[in-house]
Amino acid sequence: MIANIKNTLDILKKYDIRPTKKLGQNFLVDVNVLRKIITAAGISKNDGVIEIGAGIGALTEALVEAAGRVLAYETDKRFINVLKNELDKRDNLKIFAGDFLKADINDDLGWLSECERILVVSNLPYYITTPIIFKLLEEAQPISEFYLMVQKEVGARLAAAPGSKEYSSLSVFMEYKTDVEVLFEVSKHCFYPKPDVESIVVAIKKKQPAVAVRSEEKFLEFIRKIFAQKRKTLVNNINRAYGCGKDRVLEALSGLNIRPEIRAEDLNLREIRDIYADLFESPK
Repeated sequence: MIANIKNTLDILKKYDIRPTKKLGQNFLVDVNVLRKIITAAGISKNDGVIEIGAGIGALTEALVEAAGRVLAYETDKRFINVLKNELDKRDNLKIFAGDFLKADINDDLGWLSECERILVVSNLPYYITTPIIFKLLEEAQPISEFYLMVQKEVGARLAAAPGSKEYSSLSVFMEYKTDVEVLFEVSKHCFYPKPDVESIVVAIKKKQPAVAVRSEEKFLEFIRKIFAQKRKTLVNNINRAYGCGKDRVLEALSGLNIRPEIRAEDLNLREIRDIYADLFESPK
């Protein structure tokens, strides 16, 4: 079992690996956390699992034991070498050596097509958590369940309310398309080297969109753009992004009884949808 401090240190020494702190390379060394993740996700031999950021394989090893098939993405050549030498003899494991954010995930899913359920179970690299979640929700159509270990601060953003300091484009996106549940916290002492932050494991399940729009792609782009510069007012952000003129944006806000000086962080999902629809889906 890789997920203990002795075996982790042995592997790092064997392959002459020094973890890179800025890339969030902290390895899970508590097998009890792995068991809780596997149990929470309800993984069985009928399931296909995608892991993003496999590292030296602590979670990978547990997934291979529990699931029917595992597709593991890893971009660091040092870790790929570890995975291939330590775990690649498992015939239900496929290692994808490359950047998940550049991968065609729906193409890669072919290997898991015979599985009854496909889900994502990952200890996400903290420095790219948000783009990974966006990609999963926008591109991974057959997958509806995600069990993710994330930085506690990111977890707060996933379910943040309007007006809170954690509220962001990610919060709006999650409310629009998912139900989020915080499952349990993971202490920094469960990792080597010990990170500066605490972690949490969350369950994310896709749902029917909470509001209706004609073009989801354009609506999601709108959400990103209105949060692009949080210190600026909504009017300035929309005008800067789309060049539609401040007067037109103010007209839309007035018609919806929304303050002209409002910022995106104070708007709820329905208000954001109504502004978007008035500006880009109305016949005006």
